[in-house]
Amino acid sequence: MLKNTLLLALLASVTITQAQDKRRLQFTIDGTAHDTIYLANYYGNKLYYADTTVANAKGVAVFERPSGYKAGVYAVVIPGPKYFELIVNEPVVEMKSDTAALNEHISVVRSEENKLFQSYIRYLADKKAEAEAINKQLEAATDPIAKAGLKQRLKALDTLINTYQKDLVAKNPNTLVASIVKMSIAPEKTEVYKADGTLDSAASYYNYRAHFWDNTNLMDPRNLRTPVFQNKFDEYIGKVIPQIPDTINKWADDLIRRMDDKGDLFKFAVNGITYKYETSDIMGMDAVFVHMAQTYYCPSDGSKSRVDWMSAEKLDKLCERARKEAPLIIGAQGKDIILTDTTETNWLSYYKMPEKYVLIIFWDPHCGHCKKVLPTIHEDWKEKLKPLDVGVFSVAKATDSTLFHDWKQYIRENELDWTNVGLTWHVYNEAKTASWKFIPKYTTIESLNYADTWDVYSTPRFFLMDKNRKIVGKQLDVDQMAELIKALEKREAAVKK
Repeated sequence: MLKNTLLLALLASVTITQAQDKRRLQFTIDGTAHDTIYLANYYGNKLYYADTTVANAKGVAVFERPSGYKAGVYAVVIPGPKYFELIVNEPVVEMKSDTAALNEHISVVRSEENKLFQSYIRYLADKKAEAEAINKQLEAATDPIAKAGLKQRLKALDTLINTYQKDLVAKNPNTLVASIVKMSIAPEKTEVYKADGTLDSAASYYNYRAHFWDNTNLMDPRNLRTPVFQNKFDEYIGKVIPQIPDTINKWADDLIRRMDDKGDLFKFAVNGITYKYETSDIMGMDAVFVHMAQTYYCPSDGSKSRVDWMSAEKLDKLCERARKEAPLIIGAQGKDIILTDTTETNWLSYYKMPEKYVLIIFWDPHCGHCKKVLPTIHEDWKEKLKPLDVGVFSVAKATDSTLFHDWKQYIRENELDWTNVGLTWHVYNEAKTASWKFIPKYTTIESLNYADTWDVYSTPRFFLMDKNRKIVGKQLDVDQMAELIKALEKREAAVKK
């Protein structure tokens, strides 16, 4: 699994392979004589240590290195720890403060961008204090007229801030501060109204989504080193876009298409979306991981990988993972499984089961958790799923004499009267040297290799198949399966009307 390597691989690529900008950063902080001072930089919305120095006897700390520092939002961290943020976008930055009130006493000696940035921070702090005071009055107010007046004051405050932001952007073009502030401004006039004057919610949403990135330059690599960008990115991918795999895939591709194919933002977006949905606990989101892998990392059309920040070994592992998961995403046509029952003479297929739905269970007779949960699942199946026309196709590993014996004994002892099949002892051993005896007369290579075909890397594994034997659910408990089936039946009935 690559769940812990994608971000590290991307960070290494951004940090090591790209040229830095030459900078000299000097900070005089009273009270830090001979202290170790750290410089941290934003990558997305998280801070990472970038450099370290020691303040001299006068509390002067200088950061300067041959490789320089890329433009973005940084933080100076002093013992405590306490820190203040600054903009790095000019050759030289000089600032002063003290340990008594680090942020409150900041003064900018040299850096027009930081003068602008500090003014903006203080303005927002003042307006936030005003808003908090109004909100306290609003909470305490009981008179409807007074409440309405307080709400109008809040609305006016929002308008004032918005005007301030737009003015700052207009008067300071090409500065990083203006770019950051502009990203913070929500798209305007996205509301759509019907002929009768009422709000058209659906049209307004589509309009908002279409204009979400209007105030963001998706070709500017500096955005990656500001927290505002990732906050917007997370909101767009996780909230603005409906969490339906096909929809996520469509709009993720649309966003990535608007970025520089070799730039930091492209790498960040591809990596971030892939990691988010590879590690998601929500059923069906592995389809997004597969799409990302087969579009950017290992294109399914055979074209060259668009990812250059991973080692060949890690890339191979990710692509192999996607290859295994691709046939198992929600909506995929399930591969048939044809194996014998405990007699080793009756070959059974879940495709030929009469029930409308089939629950496939993969388990191992020596798996402690399997043996603990299967009797409960069996009882719940009879009570809750069987009435919904659900059959069970239980597939066990029985590849040696002990497993084979324990499998049959466990079925008898627990009266598991559903369809029981297995990769059995004699079939397994004979197929290793003479598979032609079983293929294609009785079964398929995918059936005999079911663990690889169905990616059974741990047990138990559950797949719910519909009437067409497509995958509609994975790793659900019985109650969740029952609710899903009822929803599917309701949807089918609505289509028929």
